[in-house]
Amino acid sequence: MGRILQLDKKNYDLWLSYTWSPNNHGICGHTFEVIDYYLLLKKFFRVGIFLAEDIDWETFKASTLSKYDLTFEELEEMQKHTVFANRPSLVSGNNILFTDGGVRSLHDKTLFFDKIFHFACGDFEIKDNKDPKVFILQDDRVYQKCFNGINYKKKINFARYKKVGPGTKDFLLYGTKNCRAIPNELYDELLNLYPNQDFICLTSKENRPVALSSRMKFVDIPVENLFEKFGTYIYTPVPRKFDCSPRFIAECKFYGKDVIYHNIDYWDEDKGLYWRKWDLDHDFDSIFLKDTDDIVSILKERI
Repeated sequence: MGRILQLDKKNYDLWLSYTWSPNNHGICGHTFEVIDYYLLLKKFFRVGIFLAEDIDWETFKASTLSKYDLTFEELEEMQKHTVFANRPSLVSGNNILFTDGGVRSLHDKTLFFDKIFHFACGDFEIKDNKDPKVFILQDDRVYQKCFNGINYKKKINFARYKKVGPGTKDFLLYGTKNCRAIPNELYDELLNLYPNQDFICLTSKENRPVALSSRMKFVDIPVENLFEKFGTYIYTPVPRKFDCSPRFIAECKFYGKDVIYHNIDYWDEDKGLYWRKWDLDHDFDSIFLKDTDDIVSILKERI
């Protein structure tokens, strides 16, 4: 039998997490979604962070400080309210919100919670929900309606973001191992397309090509002061042709970076990318996470 974990019910109303499987998410958008919503929801609820992969406090702290402007006291408080448990098979607590919607990853786990909330994020099995204690927070422009579905689009806590200095002229590529892997031939294509350009490449160590041009600089994640290290982000195709609520292009908008959409010929198919870009172009303020956000009333009505 795998590890059993009892999360503190007495002192916490809600836990924030993302699902776990044999493969790591690593430091990713779902990590930062947990931080975004923790910084907001702790004002209204007794909130804890639960991380269930092989991640430790030092890694999590470095990731937090790479993006957010927090005081020493806020970091101490966050550490106090964060629980690390590598891949438990049974978990119990009061209520939990998963930022990644990874219901497939939870099929072989046992969860005992009063209420379970999911941000819809690409896992279309979520539409088959029939459990009255499970609620799906989803952008109805992107997903079909489902049982206990609540129209909601994920937002970003830009008010807590670090201020950054001017960037460089370098281009940035983002090619982590999960769903954004960049094939070798695409690296070559971009080198030929921009012959005088230097690139910074964010990848997993095991996902890096060898014997590539010195114009491609591969760096470890998290990157300190990342937005000071490039001027243009090249958004590359996602093999599954679906990107539920792209975070990085929103951050580029916030920091005044250019974005090139390279070979994206599936806008009609990828409703997540389409509507995120539409919001960036027409309603940017609507994706700022604020104290008045609907998530507060949604949760208050149900927990």
